[in-house]
Amino acid sequence: MAVIRSIKNRTLLLLTILMSLSVISASPVRAEINTPPLTKLDSHSMRPNNVVMGIHIGETVNEIAADTFRNQINLQYIEVSNDNPYFTSFSYCLYDKDMTTLICFPQAMMKAEIPSTVTRINQYALYGVDPYVKEKVKEAIRKNAAAQGTEMVYINPTVFPYDYQWPYTCEYPLTN
Repeated sequence: MAVIRSIKNRTLLLLTILMSLSVISASPVRAEINTPPLTKLDSHSMRPNNVVMGIHIGETVNEIAADTFRNQINLQYIEVSNDNPYFTSFSYCLYDKDMTTLICFPQAMMKAEIPSTVTRINQYALYGVDPYVKEKVKEAIRKNAAAQGTEMVYINPTVFPYDYQWPYTCEYPLTN
């Protein structure tokens, strides 16, 4: 009798743990990036995570590293403050302000309109994007470049200097 009660208690505890984990992982999150002192974003600005679905970049951000959004596998949209002089968003994708460079196509997005001014693509702009969607985006950018008499250019943007060792004591301003 005591053995059966122990097994039931363990099963109940295991089910409770599993249910709480599924609730946590199923909760969508929108991250706001507008803390006044925050001016630069890199891969250490956010924890790699599968919960963030949308990001709003504030007016103070003036530099974004190429790999900032690499591990945001459920990212569906990026918005940028209208007052940001360096970046903009269109069709929920991230571009430089003059909309010539695609900086990030969110990994969980399946379609977006690419402006006719875009002829350059950031190094990791299509990282993790569905292969079919990735080819369609590249095709649209190639057509834009051909219409302007140039070729599509992959760029390696300037990334502000930081220590490439994992900063175990690093604070993540968006997910803490």
